[in-house]
Amino acid sequence: MIVADALKLHIQPEPEPGTRPIQIRVSGRYLLPGGVEHACETRSLSLSAIEVLAPESGLLGDPVTLYLDDVGPVAGAIRSISSDGFTLAVEVGPERRARFAARLDWLAGQASGRADQRSDPRIVPTQRAVEVRRADGQVLPGTVIDISMSGAAIAVDDKPAVGEAVTVGKRRATVVRHLETGFAVTFRLPFRPETFGRHVVL
Repeated sequence: MIVADALKLHIQPEPEPGTRPIQIRVSGRYLLPGGVEHACETRSLSLSAIEVLAPESGLLGDPVTLYLDDVGPVAGAIRSISSDGFTLAVEVGPERRARFAARLDWLAGQASGRADQRSDPRIVPTQRAVEVRRADGQVLPGTVIDISMSGAAIAVDDKPAVGEAVTVGKRRATVVRHLETGFAVTFRLPFRPETFGRHVVL
């Protein structure tokens, strides 16, 4: 019993994704009371608070809605004000909280480069033919080599440059490396587990 109790003291539960602040710049816009909207950028994000770099702040306690790229709308109230923005106390319900936590975990992977390694399980989808649209509008016919919830490997004849933003099928992505027969991308928005499988179509 003594050993078991000692082990309990040393075993810490895994923290919920998104509870630790992520130091990352995410662009977006925010809506102040009265309908005034401004562009903004985050300094850090967590499930409970978001530090916002903004040209104008409301008053303490004012309700604010953020619309962040790769995250979506986030509602809350101004908790503190600084010389270059404000901190938003995030207000989300249980269902939205789980999705928000998953998105923050994905952003943390992007910030650390973890998502580039595509550690998620990979599958070969039933529908493999796909079109890759480059930023200049050029369309490349391609074939899906494999796909995961966070990215894909695509076989093409003409490889886009590493770092180039492309659209694979209908999904926005970034080229992260070249392969012998094509290239690999990470998706701007990963698939959700309940919508991912061999049936998925890009």
